[in-house]
Order: sequence, then C-alpha cells, then structure tokens
Amino acid sequence: MIPRNAPKRGTGFSVLLASAAIGLMAACGGCVSMDAHPQGAKPAIQGAVQLVSSQTADGIGKCQGVEVRDGFVYLYGDAETGVIRQYTLSDGPPKRLVYTGLEIRLTRNGQDLISHPTGLTFHPRYGAFLGDSVKNKGVIYHVDWQRMLEDRNLDRAVLNVVDDDLAVSGTRPEFLRINSTWYVATADYRDWGNWVRLYDPAKLAAAHKTSEPEVLRDRYPCGSHVQNLSWVDEREILILVQNWKDGNHWRLTFVEPCCTADFRDNKSFDAFAPVDELEGFHPLPDQWCVMVSSSLTDNVWFGKVTFPSRAR
Repeated sequence: MIPRNAPKRGTGFSVLLASAAIGLMAACGGCVSMDAHPQGAKPAIQGAVQLVSSQTADGIGKCQGVEVRDGFVYLYGDAETGVIRQYTLSDGPPKRLVYTGLEIRLTRNGQDLISHPTGLTFHPRYGAFLGDSVKNKGVIYHVDWQRMLEDRNLDRAVLNVVDDDLAVSGTRPEFLRINSTWYVATADYRDWGNWVRLYDPAKLAAAHKTSEPEVLRDRYPCGSHVQNLSWVDEREILILVQNWKDGNHWRLTFVEPCCTADFRDNKSFDAFAPVDELEGFHPLPDQWCVMVSSSLTDNVWFGKVTFPSRAR
C-alpha cells in the first residue's frame, strides 16, 4: 500500500510498486486497501489534556503503560522482571492510585518471560493480549486474564505466542472497533515510515507470525515515536500516545479510524510541561484521564481531557 501523496514515477518504478503491492496483499490475505477509506471526506480533529496532579508509583520499574478494567487500574513495567500491579482509584482530591497488593510477575516457571511489556488490552470475546518489545522486536502474547490474576505469574496463562514480524521497533496491542468489527491495533516507534496496523483478533490468537495470511486486515500511516495506543469506544476515537523526540517530550494524537485514511492528517497536542518519556494514557470517568511515564518518580499523572468534536 503506497501513500496516496507519493510522487508519480516512471513506468519501471510503477511496475515495481505494483509488484510490491501484490506481495503485500498476498501476505495479509487480501487486507483492505488504504485507498478504500474516504479521502478528505472529514476534517482533521484535535483533542487536549490539562494536567492536574501527579504521584509516584513504586515497584514497577520504568512504567510502560496503563490499563483499566473491572474497576481497577493496572500499571505495567520492567522492574526486576516484567510486572503488572493492580490499583484502585481514589477520587481525592487529588486523585490517586492506591496499590491493592496484587502484583503479577511476567515470568513462567520462574524465568522472566515478558521483560519489557508494551501494550495490555482485553476484550470479553477475544480475551487479553500483552505485548513485549525487546531490541526492537515485538512479540504478542495471548493470555488467560483470570489465570494470570490467580497465579500472579504466567505459568498457566499463556495461550499463544505471536511474532509480530510486521512491526518495526516493537509492538503495542490495543483493541479498537471500526463500525461493528473489532481489531487488535499496534503501531511502530521510529522517526519516519510508521504504521498503525489492524489485526484480526481471532486469527491473531491462533497465528505464529503476524505476516501469516489474513492476520493483517488494514494499516494506516501515522506519526513518529508511538509508545502506546488507547481506544475510547464510546467516542470511537483512537489516541496515539507519543514522544515528539526520541525518548522524551509528550504528545497525543486523536484520530477517528473510521474516517481518517492517514493518521498524520490530525494535529497533535503536545503542550505538556513534563519532558520525560510518555508511555501510556487511559480515559477515566467524567473526562478525567491517567497518564504514565517511564520516570521513577512522578510517573503517574491525572488530567482533564477535552475530546475533539466528532468529525462525522
């Protein structure tokens, strides 16, 4: 799939591009072309966040993300081993996370299995997926959430292991919905040439590699240094959690996947005071949000989010 704004080339180059496109379609089992999405049909959108307070969450090493489920907040990071910790949310003021004492070590048979967790997501039909990114290589684990909570490790919880060989600089899975169809999205982290890819969750749960037929369903060009993804289902908005420099300075980009063929068309919001490495974002009730960074202090922030008006 070639970006629609690519310059015209000579006949030989066109043949080369056509061959590449045919190869990609074969690899992804006939995934939907980027050009099948409306072009310029909707205006770009932009959201904003005003930070209110911060706190330090210990014991998670460099925090890599945040997930909210069943009334609990889960932070995950790369401590002595990969780790997930469970918190309750105190309304305050100020808002705070309160550690419940439940810690999941991402080990199997005592060995560190997921040492650098990047992306934790859950769907009641398709289950939980957990990413691991080490030395720019991404691996997606399909895990049994309940067994993981009960055992507090991954001894019995791993259902499938998928090499995300289509990814560049790691993987960061997040469920999202377009119309009535659910996908597992992930994104690249580099200076240029990045994509958000949509995987079929049922195919992903049984695959060994994301390059296998019919796993990849679509992809969208996106901006640089995407650390994580956050889907807001009631608003049908995907938030790209980014750095605007490699490893530092905060950035968020709000997009509507159903209406936007190129995620770079949306203006990013980066008017943040912290300049460390933003790693995660998750909405909370009443337009609050929680954001996490990889710093060892002041690594959890609460803020008020202004969502963009719907483009549709």
